[in-house]
Amino acid sequence: MTRQPSRTARTAVAVAALLVAAPAAQAASVVVDDGPDRATSRTDILEVRVAHTARRVDVRVTFPDLRRRAHAGLTVYVDSDPDARGPERSVGPPLFSGSDFVMWRMRNWRYVGDRPVRCRHDADYRWRRDVVVLTARRGCFGKPEEVRIGLRMRDAADADHPVTDWLLGRRDLTEWVASGRPT
Repeated sequence: MTRQPSRTARTAVAVAALLVAAPAAQAASVVVDDGPDRATSRTDILEVRVAHTARRVDVRVTFPDLRRRAHAGLTVYVDSDPDARGPERSVGPPLFSGSDFVMWRMRNWRYVGDRPVRCRHDADYRWRRDVVVLTARRGCFGKPEEVRIGLRMRDAADADHPVTDWLLGRRDLTEWVASGRPT
């Protein structure tokens, strides 16, 4: 019997590799391997790549089998203030074709206000590659020096047994990713 490393061990190895590769304060991008931990869902989060440039933040998410017809959604949490608890923004693109989504303000992991954030953001669905790329202008987050993200996928294909997958762990966020702009 082959024993797979625990999720905690895989996460520790991935984080250690990222820290060795580049300090978080100087990284303009980060890659997190989440692995096939929710195999019952076609939209299990497998890998996430976060890039923070002088103009925008890109979050590229890879799934095992992204389809145009599905019952799944993704919530991307963006933390841009190291002094505040939890993310300041969230955006929830569907993991299927033909639906709109908006960005919301958050405080302490709770939605704030009754109107969405008005800023330029979009999702690019690459169906044949099983990838969604969410792009948002840095201005959506107040042009921070660093950001970090959290992800949650919810698949309700089986309404009696919905599947939820958090990147890294429930309400966990990636390491900080610097803007990558010239200093």
